[in-house]
Amino acid sequence: MALILVIDDHDLVRMTVKRILESAGHEVLEAAGGDAGIALCQARNPALVVTDMVMPGKPGTETIMGLRNADAVAKIIAMSGGPELDRATEFGADAVLEKPFRAEALLATVAKLIG
Repeated sequence: MALILVIDDHDLVRMTVKRILESAGHEVLEAAGGDAGIALCQARNPALVVTDMVMPGKPGTETIMGLRNADAVAKIIAMSGGPELDRATEFGADAVLEKPFRAEALLATVAKLIG
């Protein structure tokens, strides 16, 4: 399966997404913010990044642009419960998930992007 990075400032969200992805056989890395996520992506080169759009410090739009500017080849899923999700693809996200989402929706989106 794939190496996936989850970036979210909420511990419970990261833990939940991690459990869902690990239950499908993926290896999961975690970062609590955009800067840490970009650094971890550069160091480990995951196949996929799942990032929140609303975070303190570096919001999701800046995180996505930072990943793209760092020449990250990872596919990116943006997730949020707010209107900022509408612009995620403009900034380089490959897919979006509106919170709250079901495990099946996350796994289907992951499968669509990385097989």
